[in-house]
Amino acid sequence: MRLARSHCSKYAKVQLLVAELVADCLKCCTEDSDDSMSKITYSGAILEACMRKLVFYPEIVGFIEEEKDKFPTVRVQYVFNSPPKLIMLDEEGQHKETIRIDNWKREHMLQFLQEKVKPTSASAKI
Repeated sequence: MRLARSHCSKYAKVQLLVAELVADCLKCCTEDSDDSMSKITYSGAILEACMRKLVFYPEIVGFIEEEKDKFPTVRVQYVFNSPPKLIMLDEEGQHKETIRIDNWKREHMLQFLQEKVKPTSASAKI
């Protein structure tokens, strides 16, 4: 019985130590929230893909052919051997972030662009 009690007290001490370490670690973390991410918007985007490989991405082809015109600040750029990606642009038209979209469905692209890309902006310089 004494052995079991010894293990229990050691376990409790380890639990306390872990809790303290986690609390200490979290002090410098910023909280990730959907709200903070939803505030990030871009002035435009470049949908970059390899024309030869588009046959493997029917969702992206469908977006380009049927939905792209709804987004005047998004342009399509064909680059040899490039995986499908969105290059997000700031107000000056400079590259801000790159997002791979290999497995995205058309509705995901639509939703993302509606939420993250301003409908019209200075990115017409592109």
